[in-house]
Amino acid sequence: MNAPLRTPDVAELRAFCLAADLGSIGRAAVALRTSQPALSKRLRTLEDVAGVRLLERSRQGVKLTDAGRKLYPEARKLLDQADVISGLLG
Repeated sequence: MNAPLRTPDVAELRAFCLAADLGSIGRAAVALRTSQPALSKRLRTLEDVAGVRLLERSRQGVKLTDAGRKLYPEARKLLDQADVISGLLG
């Protein structure tokens, strides 16, 4: 496997986890106060960085792929740590 061109950023991982948690890109976009097209683009960028599809999209919403299920717990840990750091700095 080739190394990614860059690492994912926190905003991409937050969007990914929220879409997975809510089962919907639209609901995640509302929660993040952004547009659905902007959030979809952010998620596609994350998938490009990962080199794999992370979410299965359908009219019923989104579900994690096998790769998404592997990434999710690690991303969640990182986001929890980012929240702790933000709390210490803010």
